[in-house]
Amino acid sequence: MKKFIIPVLAAATFLAGGQLFAQQKKNFINASFNVSNEKYKYTANGNQYDNSNTNFSISPAYGYYFRERWAIGIAVGYGHSKKGSSENGPQTKTQLFSVSPFVRYEQPIWSSHLSVYTDGSLYFNSAKSDSYHEPNWTQDSKSTNYGLSIVPGLLFHLTPSFSLTANMGSVFAAGSGTQKQTGGDFKTTNTSVGLFKNFGFNNFTFGINFHF
Repeated sequence: MKKFIIPVLAAATFLAGGQLFAQQKKNFINASFNVSNEKYKYTANGNQYDNSNTNFSISPAYGYYFRERWAIGIAVGYGHSKKGSSENGPQTKTQLFSVSPFVRYEQPIWSSHLSVYTDGSLYFNSAKSDSYHEPNWTQDSKSTNYGLSIVPGLLFHLTPSFSLTANMGSVFAAGSGTQKQTGGDFKTTNTSVGLFKNFGFNNFTFGINFHF
């Protein structure tokens, strides 16, 4: 009988400690970042260029657990991308700023240590792009976008105060935006809805959380 009771008590203590893990820390601060680079060929006016698409983004966030598995928060972000030729072909550089309130649901799958989570976010971003093709022309544009996204991910608790997050982008996104050429009348408006359009290794985002 003792051989049965002792393991059960040990397991109950371990699980209770896992629940306390989540309940003791109501607030968290997160810092997430993404870096990606993609190379491809581009042909223009009969000339072929070696092109690349480089992206970097960082997004600090604050969240609060109002229930054991539910949290609300807000994230702000900065992103920089460069797309085009490393030679004298066309290039586009973009800087982006964003704000995203979110709701998170977290489901433990391995005691208190590993969880899956889903973030439902409303986002707004503003971007400025500079495009040029030496030595002929330059073109600047500004854009604003808003919408919602659903992003699943993994959360691994290292200690009661620190955890790691990882995701590969949104599985669902719906949004609308406008782009206007600086100093001109050219303006475009777009609306998009899609599944897995922004999901993949190029959108892999890694983060660290501090719980307090």
